[in-house]
Amino acid sequence: MSRKPLILVVEDDPSVQNLLQLLLEGEGFDVITAKDGLEGLVKLDLQHPSLLILDLMMPNVSGDRLLAEVQEDPRLRDVPVLIVSGRHDVHESFDDLLGRDNVFPKPIDPTKLVERVEALLGKPEEGDA
Repeated sequence: MSRKPLILVVEDDPSVQNLLQLLLEGEGFDVITAKDGLEGLVKLDLQHPSLLILDLMMPNVSGDRLLAEVQEDPRLRDVPVLIVSGRHDVHESFDDLLGRDNVFPKPIDPTKLVERVEALLGKPEEGDA
């Protein structure tokens, strides 16, 4: 039996965090969450997720800083990153770095987000555990 892909959602807004978790778990992915960049760094190091979904404006360690840490760490730099942010300049700031398909302004289009996650990780099979 193969293991489901693990997604780490780093988002300080509990309602958005919960929405993303329910959406992705409903599609068959395993999801863990972090409420800020500091907790996200710890969970990245301990859990080694298949994908990181990252808000930018957070307390303690910002999403910008967490992204820089991921890109500088040889163990993490291959983890795909999706940005989900309410910042008005999110596309201008991150399209060149991550690719336009990996940047999602808030409010999030759930269908497009799931399509992108599945394009990166594949669709979990029913029997995955």
